[in-house]
Amino acid sequence: MTTPFPAGERLDVVCLCALWCGVCRTYQPLFESLQTQFEGAARFAWIDIEDDSELLGEIEVENFPTLLLLQGDVPLFFGPLTPQAGMLTQLVQTGLAGRLDPLAEKTVRALASRVQGHLG
Repeated sequence: MTTPFPAGERLDVVCLCALWCGVCRTYQPLFESLQTQFEGAARFAWIDIEDDSELLGEIEVENFPTLLLLQGDVPLFFGPLTPQAGMLTQLVQTGLAGRLDPLAEKTVRALASRVQGHLG
């Protein structure tokens, strides 16, 4: 059994999207607007999978938007999310409360490490 990541540590909320995706273009302003709601507790980043394809490694992003939540380089969530403010808000709140278990899949952990390096 894994132990949840400690609550209170900064959360990185990364959206993996593509400029050509209409859903992504519609979702981006909503995604960015939530940054102020979680200022100081979460950092939001938008990564275009076409421009930064080297970050994906073996991972194929087929559904948009795909979200990656990290604390440090530890992935807590990876997958598509319904593009609604309420869904994202709930996911971020759950992560900040320490109620997401770290993901164990090697390819997702490698992605998390590459993304964290990219974000700096």
